[in-house]
Amino acid sequence: MADDIAAALRIERVALDTDHLQLTLSNGSEHSRPYRLHSVLQKATSAQRAQWVLVDGGCGIAWPALANSGEAGLINMYDVAWEASYDAAMDLLKEAGWKLDALPSREQDLCALWRLEADMNNGGFIQFFGNWGEANCRIALDALRKIGAHQALAIVQRQRDILQRLEDDPRLESMQDIYRLLTEAESEELEELDQAFWEYPDRLAPLGLACYGLTPGSPLAGVARP
Repeated sequence: MADDIAAALRIERVALDTDHLQLTLSNGSEHSRPYRLHSVLQKATSAQRAQWVLVDGGCGIAWPALANSGEAGLINMYDVAWEASYDAAMDLLKEAGWKLDALPSREQDLCALWRLEADMNNGGFIQFFGNWGEANCRIALDALRKIGAHQALAIVQRQRDILQRLEDDPRLESMQDIYRLLTEAESEELEELDQAFWEYPDRLAPLGLACYGLTPGSPLAGVARP
């Protein structure tokens, strides 16, 4: 599956226009990316934009002279496809009246992971757990285990374990009470673990796509849809 996904998302052609770039993938699908989504590209000259290189096995595109974007590049088709999978799953959740258990297990996993990433990156684990509770946390942990995101799993599991002792505390009347009931050491550890998650020790996009596949019907799936 991983090799099939990599082959499907490999960039075959790059065309640059005045306000966007057009990527043609090896499976025949196309992806248009406005420069305004990336400040370095929006501010760059046409000559600078033309100095792109393919990275990450051809699935990413980078501009070394403009930004140090790491091995994945500034734009990476794994990330684009993963976001498309999230969007499709969240659309189904909305159609189901926001009832997570009404969705197939694949979409439950994707929705739980979307919530995990969104809230962890916005406010940290307590925000995620406070917004979505134990059931969603359990699904997210299982999903991290399924896709093989072992380091992210260890981080989030440890954060969940820290809150475990508060479950039967009579002083816990709302999720906001968590902040005042934690010890200083626990709060510091949670913050350190948040920081560790933000560094993304596992690349969730390639791992998730290898496990769940490209979303059926997505334009990015092209003719090579698994």
